[in-house]
Amino acid sequence: MKLSENIKFIRKEHSLSQEQLAEQLGVSRQAVSKWESGQSYPEMDKVLQICELYNYNIDELMNENVKEVSENNQSQNNINKYIEDFLEFITKTVDIFSSMSFVQKIKCIIEQIICIGILICVFAIAGAIGGSILRGLIGGLPDGIYYVIHNIFESLYLILALGIGIIILLHIFKVRYLDYYEIINEKEIKDIDVNENEEKNEIETSNTEKKKKIVLEKKSEKIIIRDPEHSQSKFLAGVLKLLLLVVKMIVIFIGVGFGFSFIALVTSLVLSFLFVRTGLVFVGGVLGIISALIINFIILEMIYNFIVSKKNHKTRIAILLISSLVLAGLSIGMIIIGVTTFNIVEENTENVEDTYNIQMTDNLSIGIRNIEYIENDSSDIKIVVSHSKRYKTDIENENDIIYVYSYDETNIMNTIRDIIKDINNKEIKFYNYDNIVKIYTSKANIEKLKQNKQLQQEKTRDLQIEKINTENNNLKKSIVELEREIKNLESTIEKQQNELESKEETIQELHDRIYETNN
Repeated sequence: MKLSENIKFIRKEHSLSQEQLAEQLGVSRQAVSKWESGQSYPEMDKVLQICELYNYNIDELMNENVKEVSENNQSQNNINKYIEDFLEFITKTVDIFSSMSFVQKIKCIIEQIICIGILICVFAIAGAIGGSILRGLIGGLPDGIYYVIHNIFESLYLILALGIGIIILLHIFKVRYLDYYEIINEKEIKDIDVNENEEKNEIETSNTEKKKKIVLEKKSEKIIIRDPEHSQSKFLAGVLKLLLLVVKMIVIFIGVGFGFSFIALVTSLVLSFLFVRTGLVFVGGVLGIISALIINFIILEMIYNFIVSKKNHKTRIAILLISSLVLAGLSIGMIIIGVTTFNIVEENTENVEDTYNIQMTDNLSIGIRNIEYIENDSSDIKIVVSHSKRYKTDIENENDIIYVYSYDETNIMNTIRDIIKDINNKEIKFYNYDNIVKIYTSKANIEKLKQNKQLQQEKTRDLQIEKINTENNNLKKSIVELEREIKNLESTIEKQQNELESKEETIQELHDRIYETNN
């Protein structure tokens, strides 16, 4: 940065006009104006005078950016103030606590414990409510993603609650004790009394000085001074800034989610033009998406303003919010009117047939419930499965039982195109996915298949009954074994009690002998 820009920055930083700066340096206003515009340079004695007045060295003024130098110095000073104030906070706390009587110390400790208990209850209730809301918002996500997001929010909430709790406790302690008690000696007490008597009339008439309530406690060195403004310490201010940083990190994390939702809404707005032929439904959908975009934009703007500590334009936000609500109402109305023109169609005309030929065996049966048997002269079996063209079928022989399986092999893009086509035609289609199974074979084979199926069902039922009986028998055996163990334990306990009683009798006899021997 040039010398001219540095001089201009220094003047504005100290809220000086060119005339005021000229008076301080003993030059004309025109000279200062030429310095700032770069038309001329100050003499060396004026440069030294500027450095002395505003605490800069020549190298900083001539070659560096004094704005950055000023900010660095200010930052370093703030850090030093935070450290000094923290040490002063600890020192004053130790001094005050040391000067308290035993009763006052107990009272202070009890107050802090009560405050901690109240804060724990409040944060526990807030955490439970927030956890319930969070589960409702992300409960549908996969378990891995759900637990990651849940743990992140839980950790951030614990840090935030701990920070707020510490701030509240420290502030209560400061207001109740550090701002209320001050250690002074007896000489200072007398000086205060004298000064108060001298300035009493002036205070009552002018009201320009702060009122202080001074109460002596039994000629001790401790007096009570109430701080009417509850001035905040630099240390607490620093902790509050750190806490605000944590809050902003949480808000940034939330803002990222709204950013992705904004992108998704823009994508939905573009894709909605695929359904332009639906008329009012399309217009209503577009208006609804625009309404959601406006609300999403408002939230993102408020998040950004909070992060950069910028004020919100309340009037503009109110106008946008009302506009989004109006658009949402129009959207819902148009969609409802448009949907009433749609037709519900059940699609059955797209079925295809798969044919399977199977050789007949003595134990063969069909593991399908709804079957239509058709007689012919063939000694083999022909199975015809009628199904929707949207999926395919296959048969499998498992232990002489024929099963028909269906599986979807539809191309996803074809499915999407069909859905878009149906919606643009104002149709809601329900496709029939039921299989129609027909079996062509001789009458003897049909009777045999039915008989084998009935035997198979009976066999399956017998196996289930046998399994249930086996489980019941195992359960009964387990109960008998448990009862036997209980009896054994009772017998063992009884023996141990008898042995204990015998030992107690022996001990009593020994005590009696000892007593007789001593007497």
